[in-house]
Amino acid sequence: MEKATEADLEPFWSLKYNGNKLAEWTKYAAIRHSLNQITHHRAQLGVYYRLNDIKVPGSYGPSADDQNF
Repeated sequence: MEKATEADLEPFWSLKYNGNKLAEWTKYAAIRHSLNQITHHRAQLGVYYRLNDIKVPGSYGPSADDQNF
């Protein structure tokens, strides 16, 4: 990714199932969508933990549930 140019990210990628195109994005949009999905589902998991009184682990450093923070 560090060496990718804008031109490298312009071609389209397709998501297909049994030969049927389900979605099509530029490479840039596909990467962006993937990162957004990761963020979205991580947030959903955090809400699930909070609703079930489970401490939210720190993924990128300490979480607010870490009393030593």
